[in-house]
Amino acid sequence: MPSLTPLLANFNASELGLLSSFGDSRVYVPEEVVIREGDDNDHLYLVLKGKLEVLQDVDGYDKRVALLEAGDSLGEVSVFDPGPASATVRAVDEAEVWLITSDSLERLHAASPKVAYRLLSRITTCLSRRLRLMNDKVVDLVNC
Repeated sequence: MPSLTPLLANFNASELGLLSSFGDSRVYVPEEVVIREGDDNDHLYLVLKGKLEVLQDVDGYDKRVALLEAGDSLGEVSVFDPGPASATVRAVDEAEVWLITSDSLERLHAASPKVAYRLLSRITTCLSRRLRLMNDKVVDLVNC
């Protein structure tokens, strides 16, 4: 599994091999749905290759709210708090995605607490950055 994402930056080859043994790599063809809005999700996804679009239902129409490329991640909240997906994610072109479930993350922690801690620390950093950006957007909306 190449270290394409900030979540996996600075993991050595042995650690990446360990991580890959606790997750799955899947390939999606164009238009194939990775996650469907409203379906239960407990996965963290890392985009290894290709592009995924994030869509939300707005008045019965799918509105693209994000485009994810190699190196991007999604599902960071779901791996800690499984529940309904807030959006549909589908492949724009052929895409390869690595995913890990919350249960697999727990097994990783039992096998290698250090590697699990580093991964969780990176996920927390990613979520904190997104929360900071959302806070800035809310402040901008309030101040308009």
